[in-house]
Amino acid sequence: MLKSTDQTAPFSSEPAGVHLPAGLPSSRAMRQAQAALPLAIRWAFALLLLVLLISPMLPLIYQAFIDRSLYEAGGAVTFDNFRRLFADPSFQSATVNTLWFSIIGTVVSTVVGFTAALLLERLDLPGRKTLKILFLAPIFVSALILALSWSMLYGPSGYADLLLRSVVGLGLPNLNSLGGMAVLSGVSSAPVSYLLFAAAMSNIPSTLEDAARAAGASPLRATFSIVVPLIRPSLLYCVMLNFVLNIDQLAVPLIIGGPARVQVLSTYLYDNGIAVRADYGLVAAAAVVMLLIIQVFVVGQKYALGDLRRYTTVGGKSLRRGLVPVGRAGWAISGLILLYIVVTTLIPSLFLILRSFTSFISPLIPITSVLTLDNFKLIFGYEAYVRSIINTIIVSVVGGLAATFLTFFGGVVAYRSPPALRRLVETSAFIPRAIPGIVVGIGIFYAAVIVPGGAYLNGTLVILMIAFTIRYYPTGFAMLGPSVLQIDRDMERAVRVSGGSEWRAIFAVMLPLLKPAMVGCFLLYFVSFFKEYAAASFLFGPDTAVVGTTMLQLDMMGNLGPTAALSVVTLVLTLPIAIFIYARD
Repeated sequence: MLKSTDQTAPFSSEPAGVHLPAGLPSSRAMRQAQAALPLAIRWAFALLLLVLLISPMLPLIYQAFIDRSLYEAGGAVTFDNFRRLFADPSFQSATVNTLWFSIIGTVVSTVVGFTAALLLERLDLPGRKTLKILFLAPIFVSALILALSWSMLYGPSGYADLLLRSVVGLGLPNLNSLGGMAVLSGVSSAPVSYLLFAAAMSNIPSTLEDAARAAGASPLRATFSIVVPLIRPSLLYCVMLNFVLNIDQLAVPLIIGGPARVQVLSTYLYDNGIAVRADYGLVAAAAVVMLLIIQVFVVGQKYALGDLRRYTTVGGKSLRRGLVPVGRAGWAISGLILLYIVVTTLIPSLFLILRSFTSFISPLIPITSVLTLDNFKLIFGYEAYVRSIINTIIVSVVGGLAATFLTFFGGVVAYRSPPALRRLVETSAFIPRAIPGIVVGIGIFYAAVIVPGGAYLNGTLVILMIAFTIRYYPTGFAMLGPSVLQIDRDMERAVRVSGGSEWRAIFAVMLPLLKPAMVGCFLLYFVSFFKEYAAASFLFGPDTAVVGTTMLQLDMMGNLGPTAALSVVTLVLTLPIAIFIYARD
């Protein structure tokens, strides 16, 4: 079959290498005219996508440099918002706390993720596959739920703390501290670190370590002299990503640091943004500073990596990596990994479930005397709580479907267009990675104020769907984009040669072939939308609260039983889908 060597030009209705008589109407000029409209549509889509994904930043920057609220006329350019911000003692302490919180959390997440990946991906351990599933479980659970469970179990006057005090007279270290919330944040993002390191290690042939061992190096030295240098790109990217994830944390600082009045930038924005008389200029200036801090790490990671060709290990003759046998020591290693999972995830999750079925829980009171279904009766008997569950399901289903098709068309435009258009779409797709969720919420709220007709979106589920889509579009595009790239264009050309339009080629060929990938993309959006709370904090109205915002409000009011019950409802609705996503992979 004759194939075109042009992989970026718009589809031609005439096979490459076939020359039609000059008198026929399918001349080059006509073909270019026929392709002009689809190309114009693709450019329009790419520009609209860019505007959508940067929309949270533009109104924030504008608000930060004017002397009044952005919806008021006659605003003048000023730096007073930044002057007041930097003079605010609360902002100064929040910035210092954020840096320490992010550094500690990044160290914990990186060390734990690297260690787990090294053990579970390189060693032949008993129960390795089960341990991997259990270790990755927190990636599908909201940090809000993890923070609630840790607070109820390990916090001051928590069940474990009271139990230890009654048995041995000593309690646990204070969880409600900067160090405590940083450790929890690191634990919640450790699965992300694991995935990054596991992907990098899978491409390192075991022959390199075998050569080091043959030269007399110990297993530990072989690992640190071969594996660690070669995964430097993943290590640097992991550090940058974890730092951003820690800056983005809202639930952990609110729930764990709130009682001790330990404030970070995210809680500073939250407290000042939801105040009755919010200072929009101050909040916008703080959000801009937050974005700048993140951008420093994004740019720094690019320059720190340098020439990536230094880390190339996979060539045409690379051998498949095997697992290193460890004998009886494997049982001890598996036991330690299981102990970590039990302490950090399983026991807190089970305790949260138990707490949802009790009116009060303490080691000094028999469990049987406090068992009740009242927490669930309250959740399902109060209209506002039921509405928040329904709203979350609607946003996750409808918003997830819309985001999936937006991602599909983004992939089509990116990988079926000229190089310039592809670069624009790919660059736009990953812009929101460096925008914290709480900043997305504030930015979309400001955008809705100044955009004509945007006021009609405020307090609706649509604005939540828009914010959640922006927040998670990079993840969806990273999942679906490679699948679009893998589809051979010859099948689409066959449709065009047969007289079909480009749209018909897309819907008749690409859409059916991408169905499994799109299902996975939708499920990922569904779970992500369901557990999102930060972006919704500034956007929900009286009738548009979602589960995450309702849980935050319940926790702040001290209603721990209903909070636990709502958390259990969330787990029941999302964990089966999360397990299905993992099983598909």
